[in-house]
Order: sequence, then structure tokens, then C-alpha cells
Amino acid sequence: MKIALAQLDYHIGNFAENTGSIVLAIEKARIEKADLVVFSELSICGYPPLDLLERKEFVLQSISEIKKIANVCDTIGAIIGGPSLNPAGEGKMLCNSAYFLFGGEIKQVVNKSLLPTYDIFDEYRYFEPNRVFSLLHFKNKKIALTICEDLWDDQPVENEFARRRLYTRHPLEELCKHGPDLVINIAASPFSHTRMELKKGIFTGKAKKHCLPVIYVNQVGAQTQLIFEGGSMAVDGKGNIISQLAFFSPEIRIIDTDDLDGTHTPAPESNPDRIGMIHDALVSGIKGYFSKMNFTKAVLGLSGGIDSALTLVLAARALGKDNVHAILMPS
Repeated sequence: MKIALAQLDYHIGNFAENTGSIVLAIEKARIEKADLVVFSELSICGYPPLDLLERKEFVLQSISEIKKIANVCDTIGAIIGGPSLNPAGEGKMLCNSAYFLFGGEIKQVVNKSLLPTYDIFDEYRYFEPNRVFSLLHFKNKKIALTICEDLWDDQPVENEFARRRLYTRHPLEELCKHGPDLVINIAASPFSHTRMELKKGIFTGKAKKHCLPVIYVNQVGAQTQLIFEGGSMAVDGKGNIISQLAFFSPEIRIIDTDDLDGTHTPAPESNPDRIGMIHDALVSGIKGYFSKMNFTKAVLGLSGGIDSALTLVLAARALGKDNVHAILMPS
């Protein structure tokens, strides 16, 4: 089966732009003979939507846009992240979901089980966790479909006052009881220069532990203070990265699941330069903030110090030097 990893940039609440980008990616994947195209977590509305999730019209429009996209998924499947209404009569109103579209309709909705509530995350405030586990069946493949944190239940201990297992429920272990052929993880995982190796280790470690290929699709771009680096990847059942997408750049890449059988040559080992990644993240953050706020020009007051000089360089690289006006402050 050929799977398109669609690593895109989304704009919170800009449904026209998000839907347009998703449809274009589906059409491109169709032209390249993909069977399935995978998008990131809450891609239809952008991540993190925060208190917009408490607005009924926002949630209903998210679902409506997904139904529109389903209309173009007649001969190609798609997995799209978005909020869904919790069908239970109790608990939170919403679930953080992955919609599987095929044949012009929503075929299946898979809900996120582990809802992070630490650091910049506050998902348990809005969503009800999933407690029922089943596989997605498509093109003779049994797929364990997971959402971001669902694979982060088992992490290296970073200090003595921490536990390796953050949760009492372990989604992939539950899904493996049903005998999946591969794992797909859709994510909205922000950039952290201190956790790059940890993040890679989550996906390669899960693949190796369960002897299953893992496909991970992240997003790029910036949403206020959060920056997403992309770096989506396909890992074989031995824990080798067979293909990895670019950092900080939208990209669509076709992966053949036959290449994840453990007999193919891994991608060249990449060890991203930490300072270079921080630079690229900052440029991406500035560019994303200006474009999503419809700003085109910036004015900077320069004090003569290295900090303001560095800010000027980053702004010029993000916006173009003709769009940055510098004023020398008296000192």
C-alpha cells in the first residue's frame, strides 16, 4: 500500500485555508497513485484551538469541513485530525479524533486515549479520553491508528522525581492484541531543541519493541508561541528510519509499506545541528506569526547590542530585508 505523508502548515480557525490545503494534498497524492494520505492531529482546525473548542459553531464547522473533504475521497483514503462530538451521555463534550475518509464518506472515527496536561498542553480540559481499542482495516492492512501522545506512554526518565510510564493506560499495547500490520501516528508535536533525540526514540523504540512499522505525521509552521518542526518519518519493524521528511518545511512524500518490511536500507543517519535547528525554528516562528496575522513589515529598535542585532538578522531572513526597517536607539 502506498501512503502519502502530508506534512502541512495549518492556521487555527482558518477553515477555508486548511480545507483547501488538505484537498490539494489529496489530489496530489491521488496523481502519485497513493492509496491513503495522512494528515496531522487536529489539522482541520489547527493546533492548539484552545477555548475555541468551547464554541459550538467552531466544532460543528470543523466536522462540516471534514464531510466536505470526504466528498473528494472517493477512490483514495484520507486520515484527518479534528474534534468530534462525544457520543456518550456523560463526560466531556468532545473527543480529539482521527477521521478515516473513503468512498465519499466518513468510514471510521478513532479517538485519542492519552490527553497530555503538562507543559504547554491542556487537552484534558476539552476532551474525553478513548477507552475502546480497535483497528482500522484498509486495503488488506490492519492499521493501529494513534494520535500523538498515545505513543508517549513510555519515556526515558529525565530526573529522579519522574516516572518512566506517565499513564496507566497503554494504547499501542491494547491495539497490538488485535494483530495490526502497522502503526500510524498523527501528531501536533512542537519543536524542542532538548527533546529531538527523545522524540525520534519514541517512534523507533515503539517500532522495535512491537516489531511493527510506524508512520508518524507531524505538522510545520507556527501558532503563537508554538513552533512545529515537521520531521515526519517512516520507521520499519526493526526500528530503522527508512524515510524522514524535511524540518520546518511543508512536504508530501509517498511511502510504500513494502519498503518497511525490514529488508530495505535505512535512510542516512541525520544528526541535526542544535543551533541550526533553533535558528530555523525562530525564522519559522517569525514568518508564521506575520503571515497568519497578515503583517508584512516590521520595525526594530536597535540598541547596539548583540541581542537586537541577532533579532534583526532573524527578522530579515524571515520577512526579507526590504520588509524590515531598523531604527538606531539613542544610547
